[in-house]
Amino acid sequence: MKINHFLFIGSVVLLTASCNQSENTENTPINDKKNPSAYSAGAVLWQQHAAEYEALCYQAYNLGERRLDELVDTNKTYEKPLAVVMDIDETVLDNSSYNATLIKNELLYSKKSWMEWTAMQSADLVPGALEFIQYAKSKNVEVIFISNRMEAELDDTYQNVIDLGIDTVSKSNYYLKSTTSNKDERRANVADKYEVILFFGDNLGDFNGVFDDTTVIERKKHVKNFRPLFGDKLIILPNPMYGEWESALYNHDFSTTPEFRDSLRMNALNIYSIGK
Repeated sequence: MKINHFLFIGSVVLLTASCNQSENTENTPINDKKNPSAYSAGAVLWQQHAAEYEALCYQAYNLGERRLDELVDTNKTYEKPLAVVMDIDETVLDNSSYNATLIKNELLYSKKSWMEWTAMQSADLVPGALEFIQYAKSKNVEVIFISNRMEAELDDTYQNVIDLGIDTVSKSNYYLKSTTSNKDERRANVADKYEVILFFGDNLGDFNGVFDDTTVIERKKHVKNFRPLFGDKLIILPNPMYGEWESALYNHDFSTTPEFRDSLRMNALNIYSIGK
């Protein structure tokens, strides 16, 4: 069931009014002159309004369809049923309305508000995702979702996906997070049953655990090593709003203050020297 988006905004504001304002874990409004989530407004606006965002998504899924044709329409014999593995958030479901709501209400991300959002079952489709999933099924290729949504979110996530027209992926094909964000074990479990021919994700950790909890420099080093696989077996979707790329700037430490993280972002900017 979908709930009016404005009800979500109101519920977040009411919910945070009773919280201790020194704790960001409860999605507390920050009584500071500076909106702690305003830094991401440009990223959210781009995802919601840039035609270029849609074009990149269509490009990724068009490439996926072409790769399916190349991999399926051959004389090659596979020992296992074929499958594609897809992340959910910002790969199949667009959660930019959640991020926009945080900005408008001067709130930081919290698990509590995120769970409220997913319970609303109101995420939109990432452009091209529905058509690709339908195309994969027409080729008798199984679609598997491996997501770091919590297992407690399964029913709401499943219904959200169903309401958007994706009704060919069974609940048993949802591999959600139980204890760890690292997806290697879940990928291995899928690989025991299927020949996985394509991976889709918006975060490099959707492809391999080597990208998890490491530095900006190491992530770029690994990307170079994986270069032959991009566009071949690994297809990435754009997500400027959040991800390991951002947490790597903070050494994956979100216990620091918003002001400190803002200083880390500013210090990470590569600038040119004026006057040279």
